[in-house]
Amino acid sequence: MHFHLDSLWHAEEGAMEFALTNCGDTPVANPRLVYATLTRCLRPSRCTGARLIRRQANFHEYASDEGFVLQPGETWRFTEFNLTRPALHSNEGPKSGGVLLEDGTLVPAFAGDLQASAAVADTNASQNAALTCGILPEPQQVSIAEWCATAPVHLVLQSDDIAVMQSVSQVAELTRRLHPLAPVPFVLIAKDDVPKLSVEADQTLGEDAYRIAWQDGKTTLHHGAGQGLFYGLITLAQVLTNAHAEPARYGVPRSGKIEDAPRHGWRGAHLDVSRQFYPLDQVLRYVDILAWHKMNRFHWHLTDDEGWRLEIKAYPQLTETAAHTGMDLPVLPQLGPDMTGQGGYYTQDEARQVVKHAARFGVEVMPEIDVPGHCASVLGALPDLVDQEEPESYWSVQGFGNNALNPAIEGSYVFAETVLAEVCEIFPFEVVHVGGDEVAEGAWMQSPKAQAMMRETGLKDTPELQAYFLRHIQNFLIGLGRKLGGWEEVAHGGGLDPEHSLLFAWTTIEKTAELAKDGYDVVSTPGQAYYLDMALSDAWYAPGASWAGFTPLDKTYSFEADNGDAALNGRLKGVQACVWSEHLTTMARRNHMIFPRLSAIAEAGWSAAENKDYDRFTALAGLMPRL
Repeated sequence: MHFHLDSLWHAEEGAMEFALTNCGDTPVANPRLVYATLTRCLRPSRCTGARLIRRQANFHEYASDEGFVLQPGETWRFTEFNLTRPALHSNEGPKSGGVLLEDGTLVPAFAGDLQASAAVADTNASQNAALTCGILPEPQQVSIAEWCATAPVHLVLQSDDIAVMQSVSQVAELTRRLHPLAPVPFVLIAKDDVPKLSVEADQTLGEDAYRIAWQDGKTTLHHGAGQGLFYGLITLAQVLTNAHAEPARYGVPRSGKIEDAPRHGWRGAHLDVSRQFYPLDQVLRYVDILAWHKMNRFHWHLTDDEGWRLEIKAYPQLTETAAHTGMDLPVLPQLGPDMTGQGGYYTQDEARQVVKHAARFGVEVMPEIDVPGHCASVLGALPDLVDQEEPESYWSVQGFGNNALNPAIEGSYVFAETVLAEVCEIFPFEVVHVGGDEVAEGAWMQSPKAQAMMRETGLKDTPELQAYFLRHIQNFLIGLGRKLGGWEEVAHGGGLDPEHSLLFAWTTIEKTAELAKDGYDVVSTPGQAYYLDMALSDAWYAPGASWAGFTPLDKTYSFEADNGDAALNGRLKGVQACVWSEHLTTMARRNHMIFPRLSAIAEAGWSAAENKDYDRFTALAGLMPRL
């Protein structure tokens, strides 16, 4: 169920009108609206269209007429005339709202702003040549003839299509979360003087394409059959929000046109929640921010040496032990904000909540379960996966000894398959990322079990053992109807079947084309440009990593994954930001390191190279939301 609550102030009558729209697909019999507001009703209530059931301080409960059924796409409207005082500000409407069903269930409703008694009339056009549309990423084509002399506050939807109504309401709610001081851009019910928004499907447009036309202040959004509607609504929400934030720089068109479609199919952002654990609300906000940037892939790095972050029912040890560091635990405190250690994980229900939340905005979630390397936390919690006769003989680049699942132990395969089977039940996305990176040179070479396996199979070194293990995992995933995702090292030791692989190039800028030449589909995420843990400068006190050099904003912004190499044709699937968390020990550091470079990568994924403009970008990037 999805409900949208509009409220309107009628100054001439000193009355407040409520309009509850059912944006779901289920009829609701005898609904009751509950809301909280400082503009309280007085007793006795003087209400048309509903009756007051309860009021305690700021809490109100109104019932519909007996037998009333709120059908999908319809609106229940009522007006209260006996109020404590006149409303003077938009926040004097409902702070929050909900619908009480007949069985007592409370379903939240999105409560927009209290709308003014009259909209600001805009009968004159502005010829202000300094104005632009505040849109990031930059659309493919923008042509504006005139600007509204006064930017409208809201647009009111003119549509009885329930799916459209729900999308409009969801983008309004997203805008409220990310820009809590700005007016919500869309309402479903308004007075006649509020500018109209029409929405029309257009089969001639690409799946994710849209076109916006303004004519005499009326807005029409044409969209393709995929995510075009959502992307067009995000564009309109940004136009209105940024015109409100900086009216001298950004405007709302009165006449003009935008035609737009994404450049790349994969516009991703990664988040490492192993080195630092991010509470669920922060993960959900991160997804919101990706959606506001029109990014469509969330790469959720759920496991690493320092911590296992996903509930696996077959292995409770992973959340009991592997999800924690501490002085008396297998993994000692690592890189947290203090030396007491840290812990945390997401239940399967919480992970499904992230998937569902992301899907509302066209963001697909790719989980990463990192194997065979980066498994110190796993091996500490499940010692049966260790060759007990193997001495500590290799160390990862991060300094963990013997931290890789051993391909010569049958339990390694049982573990990986069991975990991935549960992962695939949670995450519907076609690609499951299995890591495959940074297995130390010489790993397993002193394991008696691995030596015996090498004699039997003819495998001769660490890369070939890893490739053997990963081919087994790939075949298992193929059987589940999935594709294997992995870092570029997956191609080592003979590699995998490219047809069922998607690789992520990270060590060098050149690696993307090299993998493409080997026949792999590839996403470009080079450390030298798109790793957001890299320091922004070489200054001593600049926080961040340095193995790939330092990465100022202009370097990230100017990087082009498509360098013209013919091998990339059809193989370069897109670009991705990577947020590794070793250095991101505080929220201040997270925001400093991630933004606005994330916005730069979002523009690289969406906008044509010739449309990129650094000065325009930097002026607008400061208005984009942060964690």
